[in-house]
Amino acid sequence: MHPDPAQLFFRDYRPDDRAWVTAANLDHYTAVEGFDAGFAQAVSDALDLLDAKRKEPTSRFLIVGAGQDPQPVGCVFFSSESPASGRLRLFYLDQRYRGLGLGRRMIETVIAHARAQGIGTIRVSTFDRHRAACGLYRAMGFDERARTPVTAFGQNMHQIDFEKSLPAPARSRDGHTP
Repeated sequence: MHPDPAQLFFRDYRPDDRAWVTAANLDHYTAVEGFDAGFAQAVSDALDLLDAKRKEPTSRFLIVGAGQDPQPVGCVFFSSESPASGRLRLFYLDQRYRGLGLGRRMIETVIAHARAQGIGTIRVSTFDRHRAACGLYRAMGFDERARTPVTAFGQNMHQIDFEKSLPAPARSRDGHTP
């Protein structure tokens, strides 16, 4: 039985969410994916990078919550890499909340933000074993740009790099975005 989608909400990431983001990623990727202890440092490094970009207007760090439970159930982070491009990172959704279209809504939210900020290209990297994420990215118009064999976190996998071009927001005759 899936949780009630009406009880789900999105909010901005706060620094006190870091412990949950770290624990959720480590719990899932070590228990389910078999990643080794090196993954903890990768998550910490990613969060350090993101913390430095948190207040940039192009950044959008999203936490998903459920009902009255203060514990998040999902996250996705977007930050710019250049004035024209940005990257999704640490996209995670608790297994109990998958299959509700929530992952799509999370990505759509950051895409809309990126587009509004004038970002023209969004990139995301994942591994081939993350079939659901790969399928979601493809369904949302991300194109596979590279597939590279890697040994990471004690696993032999292929890293897949996706990219999505965003059309500029439509402008009215007076030059304003409707």
